[in-house]
Amino acid sequence: MKTILFTLFAAVALLLFLFSCQKAIHFDLISEGELVRDASNNCKPVLVNGSFVSGKDLDVNNHIQVEVHFTAIGSYTIATDTVNGYSFKAEGNAKDTGVINIQLSGNGKPLHAGSDQFHIAYANSTCTASVTVLDGASLASFTLQGSPNSCIIDTLIGGYIKGVAADTSSHVTIAVSVTTPGTYSVSTNAVNGYSFSGSGSFSSTGVQSISLVASGTPLKAGTDVFTVNAGSSTCSFSVNVLTAVVAANNDLFPLTKSSFWNYEDLYYKGTTVKTSIIDTATHAGNLYTIMDEQTSTGSIQHSYRKNGVEYYEYMAIDDYTSSFHYAKRIYDDVLFLKENLVKGDTWQTKEFTDTADFGQVLVLQYRFACVAADVSVVVGSNAFSHVYEIQMQPWLRTTSGPYGQANEKYTWYYAKGVGLIYYKKLSVGFTYGEWQIKSWQVN
Repeated sequence: MKTILFTLFAAVALLLFLFSCQKAIHFDLISEGELVRDASNNCKPVLVNGSFVSGKDLDVNNHIQVEVHFTAIGSYTIATDTVNGYSFKAEGNAKDTGVINIQLSGNGKPLHAGSDQFHIAYANSTCTASVTVLDGASLASFTLQGSPNSCIIDTLIGGYIKGVAADTSSHVTIAVSVTTPGTYSVSTNAVNGYSFSGSGSFSSTGVQSISLVASGTPLKAGTDVFTVNAGSSTCSFSVNVLTAVVAANNDLFPLTKSSFWNYEDLYYKGTTVKTSIIDTATHAGNLYTIMDEQTSTGSIQHSYRKNGVEYYEYMAIDDYTSSFHYAKRIYDDVLFLKENLVKGDTWQTKEFTDTADFGQVLVLQYRFACVAADVSVVVGSNAFSHVYEIQMQPWLRTTSGPYGQANEKYTWYYAKGVGLIYYKKLSVGFTYGEWQIKSWQVN
């Protein structure tokens, strides 16, 4: 009996001991995942913040931000190698899975000016990022125009869309006043997953402009305010981030009945171009959808059809050139758009030959090129994803001569599920037509 009581007492004592110490007992979890990178093993995206100057110690403003795809929560260590006297490192605890932005703090002092290539390592993954170091002996002296309030902005270029990485076309141009020529490096703080930076050199004094290029991916829609620092001066500017339109239709050029599109006419200011699907008709044995187009100068009806992945317009063959007209109206199919294009794809129509209204026989051919494929753009107040930019130029020749450009260029932007969202026509370098979409309904 005593043995049983002793055993019970010992068990209870052990349980009480374990209970009293449970707060100190824990199991370390190690996170799992990989760095986000592109096919060339570059960290994608990567933000480099702060000015890096040879001979100057790094401070809290000098850091690198990368994206990590965590597949299991837990502690993490992300670090670079040491290059040119400095390095970057981050330690922490991932509490959620998914793609997370991680900021690596800089340590050390760059020894020499130049471009430094760092290898960033996490778990079993690595990626590369470059940092530009300026020569501390040849730094420019300048102040930001508009300091300490809003930056004086010459231009804010690019579309800023939630979840879409900024590209090199997205930048802001601000004014500075240079008192001592030399090299410079300017960056903003990181806000909402992205930032702006720029570097270069000034060869003279006075008020000049610098361009700060965006990098990173906006995480949320809304208005973001960025702060720029240069010496003792500071200024700020704001960027509006939009949410991309969600479309139910999957066609680049929807032809569903009763669908309509309204465009702001940027050439005839203050007017609206209205297009709508109103009917069908048969031409040369093919069934076409009729789109009515109403402009400030009148109404036109277009005939379109889709054949597999190709879109055709049944049209007068000289409608897309104003450099000449044939003596009589000649109609034919013109292939103007394809699904599944990639950047660099080209195609051309067949050769159209007839007598021009001034008596000479001319050969006409339209040549198309896809100059951007499956990109995101902002048109007016709307953001679109899966956009394709198509350019077309008419080419002319005599029956015995070589082809030459007609000094005209058409540009169309098509968004999947929406259709035409932007159009521009140039002739001899001047704009002769420009629309941007403002409202639509695709049934």
